[in-house]
Amino acid sequence: MAHGHRVGTALRRLVDEGVLTEAQRDAVAAEVAAEEAAARPSPGKLVAEVAAYAGAGLLLGGLVLFLEASWGDLAQASRVAILAAVAIGLALGGIALAGRASLFRSPVPTARTRLAAVLFALAAAALAGAVGAGIDDSGSDEAWVLAVCAGLVAAVLGYVALPSVVGMLACAGFAVPVVGGVLGTLLELDELWVGLGFFALGMVWFGLTRAGAFVEFWAGYAIAIALALLGAQWVDFEGRGVSAGLTVLVAIACFALYATHRSPVLVIGGAGRSRSPSPRRCPSGPRGWARPVSF
Repeated sequence: MAHGHRVGTALRRLVDEGVLTEAQRDAVAAEVAAEEAAARPSPGKLVAEVAAYAGAGLLLGGLVLFLEASWGDLAQASRVAILAAVAIGLALGGIALAGRASLFRSPVPTARTRLAAVLFALAAAALAGAVGAGIDDSGSDEAWVLAVCAGLVAAVLGYVALPSVVGMLACAGFAVPVVGGVLGTLLELDELWVGLGFFALGMVWFGLTRAGAFVEFWAGYAIAIALALLGAQWVDFEGRGVSAGLTVLVAIACFALYATHRSPVLVIGGAGRSRSPSPRRCPSGPRGWARPVSF
C-alpha cells in the first residue's frame, strides 16, 4: 500500500510538472499495478512452492543419509566424483528452473527463480565438499579452508547469475569461514585479528550494499550488521575496550548510512547496539579461530 501510494504521488507530480499527460499517467499506473499483481503469488502458487521445497529437501535428505551410510566404504575418488556430480546436477537443475534468459540479469522473483537460487546455493556447498575431499580426505585444516574458498567462489557466481536473498546468505555463509580460516588457520593469527577480519568483512558488506551490489537493501544491511557485530564480539580478551569500541562503530555506521538511505534495518542495527550482550569465551576450534560469539 505504501509503495502504491508513493508511485501514485510521483506520477501526480510528473503530471503537475507537465512531463506526463493524464492519459499517460493512467497507462503507467495500470502497467505498474499489473506488474505488482503478476509478482504477487496466489495461495495456490505458495502451496506449490512450499511443496517443491519440501520435495527437494526430502530428496537431498535421502541422498545425505545414503552417503553417510556408505561414506566410509567409498574411495576418495568415488567421494569426489559423487559430490562433483551432485554439484553439477544441482547447478544444471537451477539453470533449467530459472531459464537461460533469466541468468545474469535481474528477473522478477518467481517461485522458479527462488527455487533455482536455492539449488545454486546447494551446488556451492556440494562443490566445497568435493574440493575438500579431493585435496585431503582426512579433513586437515588446509583442506577445509581451500574447500570453503571454492564454495565462496561458486556462491558468488551463483549470486551473479541469479541475484537473490538466498544467494546473499550463501555468500555470507562461505565468507565467514573463509576469513576465519585464512587468518586463524593458515596465517595462525590470534582471535583479535580474526575478529578484526570479521569486522572488516562487515564494513565491506555495508559498502557493497550501499553501492547497490545486492538485490535487497534490507537483507544486505542485516547481513553487514551481523558480520560486523560478529567481529566486534569475537574480540574477547583481557578487557573489552576494543570489542565495545567496534560495537560503537557499527552503530555509527548504521546511523551514518541512515542519513542517506532510509532503511529500517539500519535504525534497528544502530539502536540495538546500546545493549549488546557480553561475549563469553568458549572452547576454541581448529587452531584457535573457531570461537562462538556471545550468548
